[in-house]
Amino acid sequence: MSIRSSVAPFCWASYFETGFGEVDAQHHKLVDLVNVLAQRAASGIEIQPAELAKVLDGLARYALHHFATEEALMEEAGIDPRHIQSHRKAHADFVTQVGEMRGASDVGRVVPVLYRFVTSWLTFHILDTDQSMARQMRAVAAGAGPAEAYDAESRHSSDPGNTALVAAVRNLLGLVAERNNELARINACLEERVSERTAELTAANQTLQRTLDTLQDTRDRLLEADKLAAVGQLAAGVAHEINNPLGYVASNLGTLREYADRLLALVDTADRLVAGSGRQDAWVAARDGTDLDFIREDLPSLVLESGKGLGRVAEIIHALQDFASPGPTEVSPQSVSALLDEALRATAAGRRPGQEVVRSYGELPAMAVNPTLLCEGFKALLDNACRALGGGPGKITLRARPVGENLVVDVEDTGCGMDEATRARIFEPFFTTRPVGQGRGLGLSTTYRIVHQHGGQIEVTSSPGKGSRFRVSLPLRLPS
Repeated sequence: MSIRSSVAPFCWASYFETGFGEVDAQHHKLVDLVNVLAQRAASGIEIQPAELAKVLDGLARYALHHFATEEALMEEAGIDPRHIQSHRKAHADFVTQVGEMRGASDVGRVVPVLYRFVTSWLTFHILDTDQSMARQMRAVAAGAGPAEAYDAESRHSSDPGNTALVAAVRNLLGLVAERNNELARINACLEERVSERTAELTAANQTLQRTLDTLQDTRDRLLEADKLAAVGQLAAGVAHEINNPLGYVASNLGTLREYADRLLALVDTADRLVAGSGRQDAWVAARDGTDLDFIREDLPSLVLESGKGLGRVAEIIHALQDFASPGPTEVSPQSVSALLDEALRATAAGRRPGQEVVRSYGELPAMAVNPTLLCEGFKALLDNACRALGGGPGKITLRARPVGENLVVDVEDTGCGMDEATRARIFEPFFTTRPVGQGRGLGLSTTYRIVHQHGGQIEVTSSPGKGSRFRVSLPLRLPS
């Protein structure tokens, strides 16, 4: 019986990784084994005793090497003994269950148990216990105490939706195996029907996977939208509450400067009035006691610095208001080429000598967009690319072209790049890698909102020391 389509319920991805190379390599082998077993289950071919024994021997060898590796890493890292003890018990249970399956005589009963067992281990141990181990090891390496890392991890909660989904996949594999074994025992002549049924199950699995992918993408979008909406509401409230007292302070500071000038003028008048009089010495002594000359010199600079500080606060409030309500959403047909040209001109002053800009686009199709918002988004991406060069020489590439039903715009730089942790947070409001006081962390998050307001997507690829590329995909035609 031939397999009409490949069944691979688990694809190796970043969420399997612990960050420890040898552990991840061994996990990768287990993922491959689960996919091989799933494909075999979908084939409808009954597993023979010798083949089952080979699989169980392989699992025993895996346990011997992998568990020793993990336990040595935990001991070396010095994480809390409570976690090590529970982790070792899970390892011991694994060995026990493999031994029980090796001792069973009925292959038909063992195979479904095997499918459920290895899938359960993959999803609930590797994606939960081993990830907990890795997080604690990283926390201890960063300076946390073992007990502190363990207690923090005990408060870490997994996504119940993901748990339900992986449990469903685990049960689905077991049910497929049971059904195939049942069909094989009933009548070997039904091989053609089993093949057709397997093809249907495979197609159903693929449809289910596509549906799950779509649901996950929708869920991620809704979570991001809710988070941005909450932060936007908070930003609007904070800006409103600060704006009024800021106005009072700014007004009072101006009045204070005027009063100070008048008082200093009065002192000058007093100097002239007492000059040559019998009270001049007393006045001079009183005047010197107040350190008036220093006050006259220092007061203007104090007022000026305070005014600059208020101006900085006003800029931050304006940025918060822009983030909370980035502007009108009305759209009209616009030349995207002209918007990109405008963004390049507006950011030219921020680029240093030796920073080359490569313009890689021609006349682009007109699109229904909000020109003010979209241009602000492009400017934020270009400003970010310029800052990534760190004031030194480098290259910024701005390219755009139609791809299918979308217009794709890339802003690429040869700057410092980002690690994975920074990439994961780059679009969060108020997140910035710049020193305190030099960045508000709203530029890229506002760009994210603007792109999504236009029905588009934005993503970033980057590696430390190898630069970054921000890709914006906008629909050429807005959905009706």
